[in-house]
Amino acid sequence: MFGLKLNSAGTSATINAQPIRVLAGETILTAALREGVDFPHSCRVGGCATCKCRLVEGKVRELTESSYLLSEEELAQRTILACQSVPMGPVRIEVEQTKALSVQECSATVVVQEPLTHDIQRLRLQLDGPLHYKPGQFAQISLATLPGVTRSYSFATAPDAHGAVEFFVRRVPGGVFTEYVHGVSLVGQKAHVQGPLGQFWLRESDAPVLFVAGGSGLAPVMAMLRAMQAHQVARSVTLLFGARTQADLYLMDELRTMATHWAGTFTLLPVLSDATDDTTWTGAHGLVTGHLSQVLEPGMHAYLCGPPGMIDAASTELQQAGLPKAHIHADRFTTRHDALALADTDSNASEIIAPPKGLGETLVALWHYLKFFLFHVQGLSVVVALFAGGGWITLALVSTALFSTLGDMFFGDDTTTPRYRHPWVLTVQLWMALPVLLLICFAAVWGVSTVDVLGVGAMLSQWTGTDLLANRAATHWGHHVSAFILTGLMIGTIGTIPGHELTHRTWEPVSLWVGRWLLAFSFDVGFAIEHVYGHHRYVSTVNDPATAPRGRNVYAHIAISTVRGNVSAWRIEAARLQRRGLAVWSWHNAFLRGLLMSAVLVAAAWAMGGIAAALFFCACALWGKALLEIVNYMEHYGMVRDPAQPVQPRHSWNTNRRISSWAMFNLTRHSHHHAQGEVPYQDLQPYPNAPMMVGGYLTTISVALIPPLWHRLMTPKVIAWDRDYANAAERELAAQANSRAGWN
Repeated sequence: MFGLKLNSAGTSATINAQPIRVLAGETILTAALREGVDFPHSCRVGGCATCKCRLVEGKVRELTESSYLLSEEELAQRTILACQSVPMGPVRIEVEQTKALSVQECSATVVVQEPLTHDIQRLRLQLDGPLHYKPGQFAQISLATLPGVTRSYSFATAPDAHGAVEFFVRRVPGGVFTEYVHGVSLVGQKAHVQGPLGQFWLRESDAPVLFVAGGSGLAPVMAMLRAMQAHQVARSVTLLFGARTQADLYLMDELRTMATHWAGTFTLLPVLSDATDDTTWTGAHGLVTGHLSQVLEPGMHAYLCGPPGMIDAASTELQQAGLPKAHIHADRFTTRHDALALADTDSNASEIIAPPKGLGETLVALWHYLKFFLFHVQGLSVVVALFAGGGWITLALVSTALFSTLGDMFFGDDTTTPRYRHPWVLTVQLWMALPVLLLICFAAVWGVSTVDVLGVGAMLSQWTGTDLLANRAATHWGHHVSAFILTGLMIGTIGTIPGHELTHRTWEPVSLWVGRWLLAFSFDVGFAIEHVYGHHRYVSTVNDPATAPRGRNVYAHIAISTVRGNVSAWRIEAARLQRRGLAVWSWHNAFLRGLLMSAVLVAAAWAMGGIAAALFFCACALWGKALLEIVNYMEHYGMVRDPAQPVQPRHSWNTNRRISSWAMFNLTRHSHHHAQGEVPYQDLQPYPNAPMMVGGYLTTISVALIPPLWHRLMTPKVIAWDRDYANAAERELAAQANSRAGWN
């Protein structure tokens, strides 16, 4: 019914009139972007409603509570969020998107036929009528003197009011159409053109553009470049053009002239793969994929045109460098023989990761799981120190601080992106944070109590041969201060960090439950609401409580963001309940249930050691909450974003410091997290070209706590961000922010 047959591992969706493939477990938005559909979107975590659409036929599994964002009328009309909807079978979707161009047919006359290289011919056709297309799309072409033979070629020209179009035809040995074009004079002959076809065109954006073309794949690139030049588009452009030898390069004079007169920056880099014996060639050698890293700019959008091997290699390289899939567009240039060979294969089957071979590879694969257990080892070490009492507590605090700061300083960055065969292990690692945090808080509260709760002290003393009760009684007040700092630090890391990751997984009830309890230790279960449905929607704008404006100090931000964040969470939850027709003051209110969860923990502390223990726990919890706001402060300080534009990697401060990454479940890769909030922590990319913090997380926290030092280091970085990362609209917002901060 939907015009597309798929294997049993996936299904299909029809978006407006366009059928697409949907892989098993894939959301409609992810599938649409992968297939090149111009689908409106922004946050990708169900927090902004930019991707809302109407489910006309079929059923979906919703990954989050859509009533946080959709009105009663929209819910009644079967409106869904594409980023949070997994099809349960074939579905049909209607969405407002960039107006698609309908396929047209037009007769034409060949007016120019000339060689560009030894195996590429330029065909210029004069259309007999109008044919509207977007530069980058292709058409079906047939010749009157070669009946029954139709082939697809990309437009090499921008739409022309005079109706002239060009195509580049590469000769394929044995190819019926290409041998004919290269062997017969066609000028004056009639042709038939049907189009436009394809989802490959230049998306509207101010982001820098990377074009990678090989052979006749230069055709759609030329169409886009010519259109951009005609409209004086000032976007930064880099073109990597791959060929075998100098004889295979063409249109170089036009490209160099274009680069000279470009409204913005234009970098042209031809790369020859077979020029080792050519002493006259002084340019780049090798494959184009080998030169990607040297031309990448922050926030780039990539357009790949050429043979499938080049497309696949370049796409993999770009994703490993941090470019999200949504910003990589490709047009595969395959011959008819290639297409027939692929017809019987499933090009979308999930990649099977081969098991490691040999002891060395096995240990490396094992280490990628074990490195995240550093988090749990650190937590259990703190438990031991808290029970041991006295100087052991202060020693644990000092060693934790030194290990994190010096480790980040001396062990460098972790930019690995391993592929995991058993992701469930990584989820269990997150769940394990809850029992570890319970032990930490129990030990901390036990340490300030006057009774041996549950006889734990006596039992551990017998096991260890150390009188822990005597140690507790002898613990100096200064070590109790260390216990307060250390416990709050653990609540802010072992509680908030996995809680943050797990509450993003709104489709996993166990993960969501564990995550909310972890956040209850810092009195911040409302974070599970505001962060997903507020922060990810408004990040880097004036509407986001967590984004600190330029000039604000961290202590003011802790208070302001805490109050505004909780008010926002309440409003979001109240609006959801009203849309569902439920009472705001009821058990259905997740914000109120969160407060009750925190109250249970305070009551447990009171039961252990009375009012003193309860107050101690409250102080630790508030310190843990303050740590979250400090982290928010340093992750987004001074950032600006046009609310109408999707969140990009450039809108968050990032770091790839090794120890911070391992001890914080890749929270450090914050740029990718905000660009694609649905990606689990183990799959986050390092984004080495994103804006970088002053150091690892604990180092940056320490700097933030000293406002003069913070502003001295960060003000130049923010000004550099305006210059190197901001688009035109953001530079205007940045100028306004600078004025408010008194930086002008």
